[in-house]
Amino acid sequence: MATSSHSDLPSLAGLRREIDRIDEAMHRLLIERSEIIDRLIKVKKTEEKGSAFRPAREAEMMRRLVDRHKGILPLDTVESIWRVIIATFTYVQAPFSVHADLSAGSPQMRDSARFHF
Repeated sequence: MATSSHSDLPSLAGLRREIDRIDEAMHRLLIERSEIIDRLIKVKKTEEKGSAFRPAREAEMMRRLVDRHKGILPLDTVESIWRVIIATFTYVQAPFSVHADLSAGSPQMRDSARFHF
């Protein structure tokens, strides 16, 4: 039976470099996404009027996210990150505000509005 030694393990510095490389790649992809959104805004101004909200499109994106998800990162964390990305780029396309009637003190309504927007 073979045993592994500490020399078989990657170094902490090496693992951190890998994380930094991935973080940089994710940031570059967000910048690339924003450039596409900028072009989309220009197209929408000439082809489409109305709200930037597309609930069916958002639902489709989230279903694909769930279908491809794997690993130790909790799915609800990934969904929250994507909600922030989607809401942010929706806002960039057409600024909006959200009003939720919390007079009844419903924490579920507040949490739902925060998650979605």
